[in-house]
Amino acid sequence: MPQMVVLIKSQKEELKKFEENLKWFQDNYDDLKKKFAGEYVVVNDGQIVLHGKDAKELIEKLRAEYGDIGSFVIEYVSKEKIELIL
Repeated sequence: MPQMVVLIKSQKEELKKFEENLKWFQDNYDDLKKKFAGEYVVVNDGQIVLHGKDAKELIEKLRAEYGDIGSFVIEYVSKEKIELIL
């Protein structure tokens, strides 16, 4: 029998915040592409907090400044439109 995953309140809040950050990224992708094409962007609370070409470096900076970055969205902004075929 599969185990049921139970999230505690803080995990639910972090997941909700992550989903909001991801939605903001998706909703603003066209504008982000104009400014940050070819870079990674870090979204938190509906704004770009960092951007750059090296994801590992961005993560290190984020952890140093914020500690817990579980709800942050780190996404690559492609110069070309990417289509996924499922």
